Amino acid sequence: MNSEIFLIIICYIILAFLLLLFNLRTNFHWMIKSTMIVLTTLFYILTYDSFKNLIGWPSNDPLPDRFRLVAAQIYEPNALLNSEGSIFLWITDMDDLAGLSTPRSHSLKYNKEVHERVSKALVSLKNGVPQMGENIDENKKNIISSILKKEKAAAVSSKLNFFDMPNQLLPEK
Repeated sequence: MNSEIFLIIICYIILAFLLLLFNLRTNFHWMIKSTMIVLTTLFYILTYDSFKNLIGWPSNDPLPDRFRLVAAQIYEPNALLNSEGSIFLWITDMDDLAGLSTPRSHSLKYNKEVHERVSKALVSLKNGVPQMGENIDENKKNIISSILKKEKAAAVSSKLNFFDMPNQLLPEK
């Protein structure tokens, strides 16, 4: 467990203890006290949601336009487990230190086409060929045509492509 997370948990316990002392020692109206308890509870829930990025849970944010694939895990849909399936990608953004920054985990909904592309990229990755990914967001390209056709922009999906990472040119000596 990280020391930061441990420190945050201790701070929350101290905050709850101070709220309890405040409620026991003051003569405020019960409405003010109950409102403080509800607000503190909502604060705990909201901060728990915001700490998911801190402790490494996969992000549902859109993928960067260009990224380096570090690893992937594919879970196919399963009717027995009532699972829709998902694809987890560990990637680094190519805009940060040419793909050598800290990897970030992303979660994608299961798609058969994406499954096949990621599987091929994983085979190449296991063979020692670094893989680069490209997220072509069709929403950006077709937003005007979808407005003209009065379609929902969310219905247009993004396309994910993988290819061998180009060799980096070394500076001359």
